[in-house]
Amino acid sequence: MGRSLTFWHFQISFFKEKIKVIAFDNRGTGKSSRSNYPYTMEMFVEDLRGLLDYLKIEKKIHLCGISLGGMIALNFVLKYPKLAKTLILCATTAYFPDNVKEFLINQIKTLDRIPEEKRYYKDFLATNNLLFGREFRNKLKEDKNLFDFLKQNHLNDPTRVIDYINQAATFNGYDIRNLIHKIKLPTLIMVGTKDRLAPLYNSKVLHEKIPNSRLEIFKGFGHGFVIENPNRVNNLIWDFIKEH
Repeated sequence: MGRSLTFWHFQISFFKEKIKVIAFDNRGTGKSSRSNYPYTMEMFVEDLRGLLDYLKIEKKIHLCGISLGGMIALNFVLKYPKLAKTLILCATTAYFPDNVKEFLINQIKTLDRIPEEKRYYKDFLATNNLLFGREFRNKLKEDKNLFDFLKQNHLNDPTRVIDYINQAATFNGYDIRNLIHKIKLPTLIMVGTKDRLAPLYNSKVLHEKIPNSRLEIFKGFGHGFVIENPNRVNNLIWDFIKEH
């Protein structure tokens, strides 16, 4: 939620040499619109459908989403199963417990108490603590270029407090565990064992309930494992795409 296309930098650079890649900022992030009202899952699903229509994409897609994007992907293939060829889910969930939502809302509210000139840098540091495992956070202390790259991307078109709140409204009553057994697409599920936002058990539920699914676990990595360990992520996804 709120990190825009920074999450996919290492995947876009890898896959654009191999296949056609379409990546976009959800509403409320990056360079997309920041309409000030609570968002719904249906809005996000129709945003994706509208983008495919606008781009005149007629072939079935390999649909990949992380975190909130994975939730959108799940709902998209439930509504439009014939538009996708495979489903790739990273650090995501079929339901959102109230305690996790409350944790996120409290994190968001703390930003309001920080002076604006310091707010987004503080948000960047706090977000890193949530997203990444300890080993990668230590790596960021030593790798100035990587740290500056992530920082700059976070500070460009930053997600405001109101944007976070509008996105968080999507989680109200979110629970599709009784629906995901209907997904028949080949599905690759990936998760880090240190994920604090969509813990491992969420991906195990997805794997148990989606019939044609495969679970890959990233031991020691956090919610942002696509940044922490891009080589393994890219190779797993590419092998999966080639297989299907």
